[in-house]
Amino acid sequence: MLIRKPGIVALLLCLVCLLGGAIGCGTLDAQFTANATTGSAPLSVWFTDLSMGDINTWEWDFENDGVVDSTDQYVLHVYENPGTYTVKLTVNESGRTDNEVKMSFIKVSPPACQAEFVAEPTECHGTTTVQFTDLSTGDVTGWAWDLNGDGDTDSIEQNPVYTYSQNGLYPVILTVTTANCSDTITKYDYISVSGCST
Repeated sequence: MLIRKPGIVALLLCLVCLLGGAIGCGTLDAQFTANATTGSAPLSVWFTDLSMGDINTWEWDFENDGVVDSTDQYVLHVYENPGTYTVKLTVNESGRTDNEVKMSFIKVSPPACQAEFVAEPTECHGTTTVQFTDLSTGDVTGWAWDLNGDGDTDSIEQNPVYTYSQNGLYPVILTVTTANCSDTITKYDYISVSGCST
């Protein structure tokens, strides 16, 4: 009759665990944190890996859409659009994988200010005066318009008018500011002028 002593069984189990750890069967646990989980767009978030194990690779999916966005261990990601985002980290150790999914982890609100405008007309024949109308959102206190793309501010009015007298395609750039933010929008080749005598 074979008598199994509990002490010997426990010792054998410990030896198995130790040998398992030596060949890659130790603890593998995906974990991460972020320096910010809420804010307005665009929101920059620094993700820090806190995983345990002898890890070979990291796969970050910042929208949990099945697309790997980064394979760095530590990574900065910018959320451009408002929304609520689930984040997934998958780690790999010699063929074994583990992942952590944080549901609704990042919450991005609309920007505190957002530049927008329209103009009438945008197709001009001959010398034409164009009316620009500000459609920006937020508690805007300042406007800076570059109405011909030369890098200079042509107006600081909210709804300026500008006369175009030379043929060409002109970009229009508007920068708005509030007490807490600024935002810039560029509309390339927005004003088209033809038929001017040069």
